[in-house]
Amino acid sequence: VAPFQPRMRLCIASPPPKEVVKPANGECLAALASLRAAVSAVRACAAGFGPDEAFTARGLADHLHAMFPRRRSSDGTTPVRMLPMGLLDLPLELISLVLARCDAKTLCRVAASCRLLGLGVPPPPPPRSPVEEALRARAEAGGWWIPASLPEGESSWLSMLAWVETAVERRGRASTSAGAHHSLLLDSRGALLSAGTERPRNHFAHLPASPADGTPGLLGHTQGVVAPGVGAPTLVTPPRAVAALCARPVVAVSAGRHHSLAVTADGAAYSWGNGREGLLGHGDEASTGVPRLIEALRGVRVGAVAAGRMHSLAASREGLLWSWGQNTYEQLGLGDGDAGQENLAPGTGAAPCVGGHAAPSARRCVRSPSQVSALSAEKVALLAAGGDHSAAGTAVGRVYTWGWAAQGQLGRPADKNSPRSVPGLVAALSDSRVTDLSCGACHTLACTARGEVFSWGCGTNGELGHGDSFNRHSPELIEALVTVHACAVAAGEHHSVALSAADGAVFAWGHGRGGRLGLGNGEEGSALLPQRVSALSGVAIASVAAGASHTLAVSAAGRHYAWGSLDALGYENEELRSQPTPAELQLSEQP
Repeated sequence: VAPFQPRMRLCIASPPPKEVVKPANGECLAALASLRAAVSAVRACAAGFGPDEAFTARGLADHLHAMFPRRRSSDGTTPVRMLPMGLLDLPLELISLVLARCDAKTLCRVAASCRLLGLGVPPPPPPRSPVEEALRARAEAGGWWIPASLPEGESSWLSMLAWVETAVERRGRASTSAGAHHSLLLDSRGALLSAGTERPRNHFAHLPASPADGTPGLLGHTQGVVAPGVGAPTLVTPPRAVAALCARPVVAVSAGRHHSLAVTADGAAYSWGNGREGLLGHGDEASTGVPRLIEALRGVRVGAVAAGRMHSLAASREGLLWSWGQNTYEQLGLGDGDAGQENLAPGTGAAPCVGGHAAPSARRCVRSPSQVSALSAEKVALLAAGGDHSAAGTAVGRVYTWGWAAQGQLGRPADKNSPRSVPGLVAALSDSRVTDLSCGACHTLACTARGEVFSWGCGTNGELGHGDSFNRHSPELIEALVTVHACAVAAGEHHSVALSAADGAVFAWGHGRGGRLGLGNGEEGSALLPQRVSALSGVAIASVAAGASHTLAVSAAGRHYAWGSLDALGYENEELRSQPTPAELQLSEQP
């Protein structure tokens, strides 16, 4: 061993020579074969070297010297030392046997000077299963985000990749969406249909009309650009195809109070309806009655959209987030000075919020999509836009909220006194991987991978599902749904809906006026705790949506059901204003 130790130290610590002649591949292979044969001979010995220790040590030294022969340089005069092979090329058994003959002080020095010898060779990654390889290939083809290392708390890459794909599919499979006065639906082939009332009945005729109250072009069937408040109400019965997008399969839709958003299979985003305060993202405040491409997002592969009361959100397939529209309550999440001056429009006199809180004197709007830089390091997978607040879920299940916070709708108790202009983490959900997210007028719902449902915000109408009418400023588990194992949630203006993963059962709670809960218990029937919608028993529901006064559901077989306000469904009946229990919709494929 003694002759071997200096050469071993030379291999580890000495710097490479200025002039190097690399051995041929054949020489390297032969030397390695000799080393392995020597190691096998050493292994054949019992615990130590035994009587033949000197002979074995000399044999090892000879093999090492044979690896590092001296040759003459090209001029034939200067000896050139061969560069030793890399340390990883030496058999680890050989290195261990040599180091076992060193004293403790030497071993400490070696460990401190050589990371490989001190920490050991990292084990090779385990081979990927065919299923994991398939998930990775599909993720790369779709441009979906995959973390470089397995996130903390994840049990395996297989479960992580499967969840990412499920989250992406969920955000792009919004087959129905309920607004305040209209509905958007997708059939099995990706055709977009709409139904509802473009200008709702004026229940407050004694009050002066506001341009923001009109919903021109809301359904996407009106040709050209129309002005707010002009024209008679347009009722659509039954839901019919939106002609402007008939040639493009639609993968995601979102219905707001005054406008509509859609995403096509190629990642293009379209908007139509009331353009006040830049709500449509076209750089102006013009309204349009037909879907119009959002030019500012051209080149961005949009994967999800969310339409709020007076603002809009969009996320790319890579997880970047954009926002536009009204920013009175910082619901765009742009922070101070993030929006470009060409897109930022000051105004006076803020419109009243759905929740009834007083509006601040300052008012801003952003007329074109602006990227939310505060979340650029995150990968947004879920979007939700409420009355005057917003929420986003990341690819690893974290939740961020921003905007108006007075009733606790942000789920951050420390930020309840004023609007929050920058997205902030909902710390109470840090240990729960959120898989679905929805915002109502002033409350928020979240569903986790364990099937739990959390709610927070305004609870005046029982929309939080805790058996009372109190507000919550932090997420609270809905105990009544613990055994349901929910997979999706939908927050209406003042009511809530959850979907069971086990059998597709639908549960509803909150304000029940107009039959929006589907419980069949009359105009004023409300529920402080989740109640099963028994009329859908035996029907496996795949997705749900909640609007201001109606609710939508789509079965696994592709059948559409609706209940609540008939105005939002495109029906006009002076004797019957609402549908108290779920009824199947008949879809018209004709524009």
